[in-house]
Amino acid sequence: MRYRDWRQIVLVFLVLCTGAGFCIIPCQAGEKYFSGGPELFVSLDSSNELVPGTTTDIPLVLQNKGKITMEFYNYYTIQPDYIPTTAKFATVMLLPGNAPLKVKSNPQAVGDIPAGVVVPADFTVEVPQDAKAGHYLMQAVVTYQYVPVVEQQSSTNIEYYFKDEKVVLPVHVVVKPMVDISVENTDSKDLHAGGEGYVTFTIRNTGNDTGNRASIFLAASAGSPVVPYSDGIYVGDLPPGGTAEPRFKVSVSENADPTQFYPLDMYATYNDFEGNTVQSPTISTGVKFGEKVRFERTGPPSVLYPGKTGILSATYRNSGNTTVYNAQARISVIAPFSSDDATAYLGDLLPGQSATAVFSVKTDKGTTIKAYSVNSQIQYTNSDNTAFVTENIPVIIDVQPESGNWIIIGLLLIVIILGGAYFWHRRKKTRAIN
Repeated sequence: MRYRDWRQIVLVFLVLCTGAGFCIIPCQAGEKYFSGGPELFVSLDSSNELVPGTTTDIPLVLQNKGKITMEFYNYYTIQPDYIPTTAKFATVMLLPGNAPLKVKSNPQAVGDIPAGVVVPADFTVEVPQDAKAGHYLMQAVVTYQYVPVVEQQSSTNIEYYFKDEKVVLPVHVVVKPMVDISVENTDSKDLHAGGEGYVTFTIRNTGNDTGNRASIFLAASAGSPVVPYSDGIYVGDLPPGGTAEPRFKVSVSENADPTQFYPLDMYATYNDFEGNTVQSPTISTGVKFGEKVRFERTGPPSVLYPGKTGILSATYRNSGNTTVYNAQARISVIAPFSSDDATAYLGDLLPGQSATAVFSVKTDKGTTIKAYSVNSQIQYTNSDNTAFVTENIPVIIDVQPESGNWIIIGLLLIVIILGGAYFWHRRKKTRAIN
């Protein structure tokens, strides 16, 4: 074969190879990604300690640590829209797991989570009052889609393969040991509407922590007619199951209904197992009391005369349902009356019992003849020796003219004279007979 023929054969071969190359290249993958997909981790953006009897927020933080494990490139590369390590359309749901909690929030859609990105997701949980202390694992369930393989089929076309995925991530929480107080008994027998007195509570530590150097606090509830005077009552160490009997002084509104229970708030402060000063959950307790102590004046008005000092008597009846002790009546007199003896002792009065107070009162000489009203009050104590004073109780004085006195004196003189005349006449007759 001649040299010229060889040259033609080689030229034709090169042309065919070049054409074949142009035909093959568009069909090859221009770029490929191989990856294990997203790697999600969850953590808490705050303390993981939860307090029984509270509703609290749990701020979760989702982090994607996914990495591309292998890449292939050629001259016909197109930048893909989806990276295999991106968690797309992610939704987070928080479950209690083995924790004695109640999740109050619905699942949250957090969107795409690219590699290296941190995404927050906040949830609200309720910790029951009787939740036992301990370490627990809640579950954050994350559902998403990702692209495990991306292939460029041609210079203008990329093929994506989506895959559904669900991961369950543990969330470590701690239910703290706490002191929880409950009221087992309330003693308010000497408390009544319109007065003040003491309430004794029997409380028990139903929690699982010892309250070292514990104090019990009583606070007024909004709108309650029962208001405490004292603040904290020190009860010492309060172990789980232990009891104490704090006693608080309170006052009751005058218009409070004695047939109802009214609320008061109570909580404890103490040193916990770590030595920190903490407060127990606040509880509400009811207090009952008796009817308002009432007195009424009975009997007719006292009669006094102008320019004379006379006796003013007033009978008081305990018309309430509570026994009063060491009762004293006091009158407040103004012109035309005066008194150097304005206080009278009544003693102890049972419900329905009466006692009479006697006062020495002087009436001015020129006092107008009519009925007058003077104020009186009764001071008494309850069984705890707490002093009270009633509202004003009116006492009626009937001022009558002096002539009434002279008529009585005149009648007495007539009787004396007639009696003397009778005895004189009888004596004279006896002498005449002798």
